[in-house]
Amino acid sequence: MGEWKTKFKHQSSAFRTLKKLFEAHAIEKMFDINEIHSSKVSDALGINKGRYATKLANPETFSTFEILRFAWIIDIDPSLVIEVIQNEKNVMSKIVERVNRNTKKKKANE
Repeated sequence: MGEWKTKFKHQSSAFRTLKKLFEAHAIEKMFDINEIHSSKVSDALGINKGRYATKLANPETFSTFEILRFAWIIDIDPSLVIEVIQNEKNVMSKIVERVNRNTKKKKANE
């Protein structure tokens, strides 16, 4: 687990709440956090609220850099966010579907 060398200066209660939820492993799906001060979080991430909600609903669309920024903002290890995303049932099925589709496409082109 990496430690952040610097801290995000804004000490919003929204960020402390999210930190506690992630560290307690109380988040099952990223969309579970949609109602927790989404405007403050999306503003800090630098994305609009609608795009943030879309990414929470489809967390596989978060870039690595966005996950790192999110983790830094709420002061948690990024692996906690990745763990939530990885454990979402629909994410795993999308991964399997994509790999199978790419494998079939490759075989068809051989």
